Amino acid sequence: MRSLFEEMKNSGPSPNVYTYTIMMNFYCKGYYGRGADIEQATKLMEEMERDGINPSVVTYSTYICGICRVGHVESALDFIRDLRSGNQPINSFCYNAVIYGFCQKGEPYEASKVLEEMRSCGILPDVHSYSILIDGFCKRGDFVKVFNFIDEMKHNDMKPSIVTYTSLFDGLCKSGLADVSLNLFRNFCTSGYEFDLVAYSVLLKGLCLQGDLDSAMELFNEMINNGLIPTANSFNRLIHRFCKMGPLDKALELFNIMLQSGVLPTVFTFNVIIDGYCSAGHLEEALKLINEMHELGFFPNSYTYNGIIKRLCKQSSVEKAWELLPQMLKKDILHDAPYDIILDGFAKQLNPKKAMMLYTRMLKLGVTPTIFTYTILINLFCQSGNMYEAWNLFMDLLGRGLIPDTIFYTTIIDGFCRVGDMRKACALFREMPQKGCSPNVVTYTCLINGFCNVHCMDVVNLLISEMKKQDINPDVVTYTALIAGFRRLGNADRALELFTEMIRNDILPDYAAYRHAFT
Repeated sequence: MRSLFEEMKNSGPSPNVYTYTIMMNFYCKGYYGRGADIEQATKLMEEMERDGINPSVVTYSTYICGICRVGHVESALDFIRDLRSGNQPINSFCYNAVIYGFCQKGEPYEASKVLEEMRSCGILPDVHSYSILIDGFCKRGDFVKVFNFIDEMKHNDMKPSIVTYTSLFDGLCKSGLADVSLNLFRNFCTSGYEFDLVAYSVLLKGLCLQGDLDSAMELFNEMINNGLIPTANSFNRLIHRFCKMGPLDKALELFNIMLQSGVLPTVFTFNVIIDGYCSAGHLEEALKLINEMHELGFFPNSYTYNGIIKRLCKQSSVEKAWELLPQMLKKDILHDAPYDIILDGFAKQLNPKKAMMLYTRMLKLGVTPTIFTYTILINLFCQSGNMYEAWNLFMDLLGRGLIPDTIFYTTIIDGFCRVGDMRKACALFREMPQKGCSPNVVTYTCLINGFCNVHCMDVVNLLISEMKKQDINPDVVTYTALIAGFRRLGNADRALELFTEMIRNDILPDYAAYRHAFT
């Protein structure tokens, strides 16, 4: 466009104020994916002055809009003041651009000062001026100001528009006042206002967020009766809420209405219903819906599968979760699979073979194991007493540059304590502070239990003293381990002394503590 403009200047016809205004609009609005180019717009303004072409009020307002668009709202206001002092033409549109700019920056109080300045220089605010301010103050949650402006509009014989009231509904809903918003909506409807899809959608969203599904459904049915087809987002919000709060049947009914109304569901729609099925324990229905997604041309994402996988693992159906991985591989979303959850499922089944198969697959796919991954695997091998594999995984973890945390160290220390290798357990315990990890009550309890099992009660007493120095209080498991250890050595008095201390410290003994103390 600039080249055509230059050609006009060189070959004719000469550009006039209308031509310059078109160019100003081009630079200030930005076309073809470009933002506003205020530098070029300013040069154009200087060029007009140099060529003796007086900008019109439209030229000025366009330029002011552009300045505000790039966030230089104060500069835009200064420019208006310069125009005023030079008796240049300005109108409400110029001021509205600045009012909008301040509101966009989250400064509605500055914007309201501009309204006063506008009024003081004889330019009357219009409906648009007030609508911008009402929206700005709604976003700040200052509804006293909002209603003052609405009253001011009415006093000046201005009728607030649907857009104005929609901003009010949105502000109230976002402030947790969806019920107030709905009451106002009803009052305005009685006064003859006919609201559009946007207003209904705003209210529906607010009511859903507030959890008022009865009012939301009443409004939804009203929309349908008024010939307004809810958007996919409106359907999704209702479906999501019914999936979370119940009943699930209502969510499924809405899903069917959505399809019958010709509103295209989204992957999110399917995901929330699948999540609803999973929460209700209907895993077979959830898996069927994934197949239906394919038939309808939708592609499940990692969230779709992850919800089912988590639920399957929770129900100890780890094998079924494992079977979903090839489907995820086909969709090229296996990288986002919840491997740690499946690993944990295999660990709970004490199935190291499947766990290591999954771990190997992760590595082949380039998925980086986390500390949590290694903690799950090492805990599995520690429970089965296979400290050789646990140690190899520990070395692998260090080789990858991962830094073990307190939970990890405690897990492997417990493993060595279980097999009676207290030398290795103590070496790891001493290593913890060097790695920035502080032992906790569980770490000390593992060591205490281990030394009790090998009858090293002198070391146990040292560990208890160390705990006190570190201000770490023993818990019910610590006391139970101590009581059991002293009982095994025939020191019933010390065991009972510890049992009494436990109660004195407001720690409720469990069945194991009673059994070891008194049998």
